[in-house]
Amino acid sequence: MRPILLLAAGILGGAMPALSRAAVPRFSDSVVVSASLDAEARDEMPATVTVVDGQEIEARQDHTLADVIAAVPGLFVAQAGAPGQQTSVFSRGANSNQTLLLWNGIPLNDPYFGDINWQFVPTDGVARVEVARGPFSALYGSGAVGGVVQVFSGARQGGSFSMEGGDRGYMRGGLAAGADFGNTRLDVTGHVRRDDGRLGNDFFDSEELMARALWTARPGLELGLLARANDSATGVPFSSGLPTPRSRISWQEREVALPVRAESGPWTVDAQLAETRFGAGFRNPDDPFGFTASDTRSQALRGRAVVTWSPARAAAGTPGGAPQPAAWREAGPGLGLALGGEAERLEVTSSSSFGTALKGARQSTWAAFGEASYGAGPLHLVAGLRRDDNDVYGGQTSLRAGVVVRLARGTRLRASYGDSFRAPSLGELFFPGSGNPALRPETGNSIELGVDQEIGAWRFAVTGFENRQRNLIDFDNVAFRDVNIGRARSRGIEGEMEIRRGLLRVRLNGTLLDAKDQVSGLALLRRPRTSANLLATWRPGNWTLSGVARYVGVRADVDPSTFARRNNPGFLRTDLAARRRILPWLSPYARVENVADRKYTEVLGYPTPGRTVLGGLAVDF
Repeated sequence: MRPILLLAAGILGGAMPALSRAAVPRFSDSVVVSASLDAEARDEMPATVTVVDGQEIEARQDHTLADVIAAVPGLFVAQAGAPGQQTSVFSRGANSNQTLLLWNGIPLNDPYFGDINWQFVPTDGVARVEVARGPFSALYGSGAVGGVVQVFSGARQGGSFSMEGGDRGYMRGGLAAGADFGNTRLDVTGHVRRDDGRLGNDFFDSEELMARALWTARPGLELGLLARANDSATGVPFSSGLPTPRSRISWQEREVALPVRAESGPWTVDAQLAETRFGAGFRNPDDPFGFTASDTRSQALRGRAVVTWSPARAAAGTPGGAPQPAAWREAGPGLGLALGGEAERLEVTSSSSFGTALKGARQSTWAAFGEASYGAGPLHLVAGLRRDDNDVYGGQTSLRAGVVVRLARGTRLRASYGDSFRAPSLGELFFPGSGNPALRPETGNSIELGVDQEIGAWRFAVTGFENRQRNLIDFDNVAFRDVNIGRARSRGIEGEMEIRRGLLRVRLNGTLLDAKDQVSGLALLRRPRTSANLLATWRPGNWTLSGVARYVGVRADVDPSTFARRNNPGFLRTDLAARRRILPWLSPYARVENVADRKYTEVLGYPTPGRTVLGGLAVDF
C-alpha cells in the first residue's frame, strides 16, 4: 500500500462527515440515471429506485458503500465479521455476484469470478448512490440480474478535512476538495484508515486517492479525466474455526476513465472509455495443506457510447443539460429515443502455491442496445432491447418494458418486465480442473407491480415482484466441474413510508421475501424472510442528528466448522450519530454503532463488533 500512502500523505480520508458544502451533482433527487439510458424523472420510471444523497450519507456518517445500502429495502448486506471482511449483497434474493456495481459508470465486478468487494468501496466524495432493483440487462448487459448499484462522485467548492478515532485502535482521516480554474473543474478526495478489529489478526487498513478533471471546451461540450486508486488489507482471524494469526488478504484497485459529453438541441452524446485493474493477494504461511499464497491480477477495458434524442427536453429549455422533470412534463406529449454500443475485453492471470491457474485468460463482448420512451397525459411507456455477442459463450438478447400511469391525488401505478443474464466468469470458464468452457450464461426474468402515493409531506410505496432464474452455475461434485444446473425463484413485497416535515425526515421500510432453490426446494442461504429499517434525520439549529435501526429476521446459513445447514437467528441493531457546527468552519461529531451492544452474526460463525464509540473533528476551508 506504500504508493498510495505516499501520494495521499496529505489526504486523510473520511470526507463524508465533513460534507457541509455538499456536492453539486448534475441532477436532483427527483431524477435517476441508473434505471434508463438517459436521466429520467423519478416518477416516470416503472422501476423501483432508491436514492441516498450526500447529505444523508453525511448525517449517518457512513464510510463504506455496504453501510449506505444496508438500509435499502429489498437488499440484505451480509458481512463476515468486522469491517473489511468479505461482504455479500443480496438484491431481491439474487446472488451477490448477480448485482452490478457501477462507480461513475465503471463496472467494479471482478472478472475472475464476478464477485464484488463491497467492503472496499468508500463514500469519500460521493454525491449520491442509486439502487435500482430488478433486472437491467437490457441497459447494462451481464450481471444486472438482481439490480444495479451506482455510485456518483460529486463536485464541490473549497474543501473539508476530517480526523476521527474510536474503539479498538480505529483511526480515519481524509480530505475532499474542489475548485474551478477557468473552464476546468478539478476535484480530489482520499482517505487513510487503520482499524485493529475486535479479534486477534482482525485488522482493516485502507488507503484511497481519487482525482477528476472536467474541461468545458465550449458550451455543450465537456471532456473529462477520472482516476482512482485504492489499496486495502484485512487480517483473517480464523478459518474453519481454527485461528490463523498470520493470514491476510490484500486488494488493489485502479480505475482510469475518459468521459465525453456533447449536447446540441434535442441531441446528447455520452461516451466513456475506461480501464479497470484489480489485484488480490492471499497469504497464510501456517496453512497445514501448503496453500500458503495466491495472487490474482485481472483487468477490464471498456468503451461505451449512448446517443439520446429528446425534443421535449429541448423544448423545455434545460440549461447545461441538467434535467428539469417538471418542465419536461409541461412540454406535453414526448417521445424519447436512445441508441448505444459497448465493447468490453476482460483478462485474468492467477497463480498460487500450487502453480499457475490462469495465464492471460480472456473474453470479449460487443453489444448494441436501444431504448424508447413515450409520455402523453397520465401515461408513460418505456421499452428497451439489447444484444450481447461474446467470443466464448455466444449471444444473449435482453428485453425490458414498463408502464407508469398517474391517477388522481398523487397516486401512481407502475408495472415492468425484464430479462436478465450473468455471463460465466473467466474463473468459471477456464480455472484448471473445475472450469467449463461450455458454460452458458445464467438467465432470468422478472415482473413487478407497484403503487406510489404522495400526500403532502407523506410518501408511500408498495412493490410486489417475482424473479425466476435458470441455468445457475454451480459446482457438480460428481463431474468435479462447474455446470449449469441451478434454478431459483424469489418473490416478495417491499413497502416504504416516508415523511419530510421541516427539519425532520423519517423513513420506514420493510421487505417480505420468499427465495427458494427450485432444485432442492430449500430456502436460499442468507436471505432473510423478513427485514425492516427505520431511518431518521433531524437538523435543529447547528445540530445534525441521525439514527438507523435495522432489523433482520431468521435466515438459513451454513455452519463454517461442520458445514451443516442451520438457521441464523434474527437481530436488531441501532446506530446513532450527531454533529454540531460550532464555528462556520469547525464541526465536531460522534457516533455510536450497535448502541445496545447486541451479539449477532450476519454470516454464521463470524461475530460482528459490539458497541463501538467513535468521534472526530471536521474542518471546512
